[in-house]
Amino acid sequence: MLARLSIDLPRFVSNPTTAAGAITAIRRRLESREAVFFRLAERAIYGHPRSPYLRLLRAAGCELGDLAGLLASDGLERALSRLAAAGVYVTFDEFKGRSPAVRGSQRFTFVEPEFDNPCLSPHFEVRSGGTRGPATAVRVSLRVIDDLAVGTALALEAHGFSRSDHAIWLTAGLTPTLLYARLGRAPVAWFYAVKPLPLRLRAGARYLAILGRLLGSPLPTPRFLDLRDPGGMAAWLAGRLRTGTPICVTTYASSAVRICAAASQRGIPLEGVCFITLGEPFTEAKQRIIERAGARALVRYAFTEAGIIGYGCGHPRGPDDTHLFSDGYGLVRRTRTVGDAGPSIPAFLFTSLLGAAPKILLNVESGDYGDVDHHACECALGAAGLTTHVSRIRSFEKLSSEGMTFVQTDLVRVLEEVLPARFGGTGADYQLVEAEGADGILRLRLIASPGLGQLDEAQVRETLLEELGKDDSFGRLGADTWRRAETVEVSRRWPVATGAGKVLPFHLLKAQDGEAAGSWTSSGRASTTPPERARTP
Repeated sequence: MLARLSIDLPRFVSNPTTAAGAITAIRRRLESREAVFFRLAERAIYGHPRSPYLRLLRAAGCELGDLAGLLASDGLERALSRLAAAGVYVTFDEFKGRSPAVRGSQRFTFVEPEFDNPCLSPHFEVRSGGTRGPATAVRVSLRVIDDLAVGTALALEAHGFSRSDHAIWLTAGLTPTLLYARLGRAPVAWFYAVKPLPLRLRAGARYLAILGRLLGSPLPTPRFLDLRDPGGMAAWLAGRLRTGTPICVTTYASSAVRICAAASQRGIPLEGVCFITLGEPFTEAKQRIIERAGARALVRYAFTEAGIIGYGCGHPRGPDDTHLFSDGYGLVRRTRTVGDAGPSIPAFLFTSLLGAAPKILLNVESGDYGDVDHHACECALGAAGLTTHVSRIRSFEKLSSEGMTFVQTDLVRVLEEVLPARFGGTGADYQLVEAEGADGILRLRLIASPGLGQLDEAQVRETLLEELGKDDSFGRLGADTWRRAETVEVSRRWPVATGAGKVLPFHLLKAQDGEAAGSWTSSGRASTTPPERARTP
């Protein structure tokens, strides 16, 4: 991979992607979606005996000729929906290898490397940051960055930031560094917020910077800027703005909010700054705080295994109104229940259409759900033919804050086994709930039942973080980030129950804007009611 990167990088940085070229590429892809998907399925699924999808398709009685007929008669999305109804889909835990796929009387077990694109020649490897358990290795080629650059160029054009400088405040900044270099706008700085930066990532970044200098395209090396010092980033941005050039900062949504809050407190105007936000839901509360500081936000929807799925609309109908890159992805929804007795939600199922996709996706859950609609739009993304919009995007399989993610199956063990063994009670006495406060920061309420008696709340919180971070470096990074950001708060109240009286390990509830910390239940009102009296969320 290192040799391939060294050979191919000069051509990669010498021919920047433009908005005009992006429009042409997207329109061309939209005209041939069914044909492109069929060719990819022929090579990477039916031509790949180890493909998990081949087992699912054959269990559903769908051979290659059947797939061709289905696409011809129904089109892509209807064909994908029919396949999902026949059992050709992969849940989040099945994709991660955490649970078997049971389809009728048949049972399949997948391991994540089986989803790798067998046709790919990678240049480097990234990992899906913050998730506990075995880290997800994703092999990336410069062709993938090419595909990401097409949509990014158009999104920046739609928001008027195509000639801006770029900065990054992320640990995993390698991909965005290459992405903006492909646009001819190599980042002026790359900051990381939590020490230590993984050695492999640091070495890769230094090597890339050396290559960039040799090619006359300077690329930044990562510098530490503590998560607890958003005012330092606000001051740095103020200095950059004095050059007269607007700047985009790619960072997590909560980090953008912290920077803007610090800027407002210090009287630092951020006009000319656009935060490209990722990693967490983008809400009205976050939008208000960012705009109050004079900055703007461009929402980016992505997950590591797929890439960038969409960017925020230039004329949005809501804070996270996002244009789906339907030239590169198929999207259908499948109604499923969260947990054993949780709410039913319309889970997103994604299908990859691009030949350079790191992972082959065929009706794969991202762990998210939300609204999908189709309408014309006058921004550059809509003018290119991207008329599918997703919004109100929320997670049902994982909890994310400060860009760090822990999945449901790992959290359940801590809530139902570790905490009861240490502090008493049962799994029904503990619960995690995402809650966004009036400051726009997404925090996690660790609920501990009053029936447990006296507790050292700081010790309960620290036990949770220690367990989440004890097995691997990515888990430790995520736990330390949450510790520094004070993401987890302990609340002594009864866990929220479903209408059937079942207490789930965590809920999809959100605090009402402006409510005090811990002052809500499923109906948004303060309560000391035992869980069996709580309403269904």
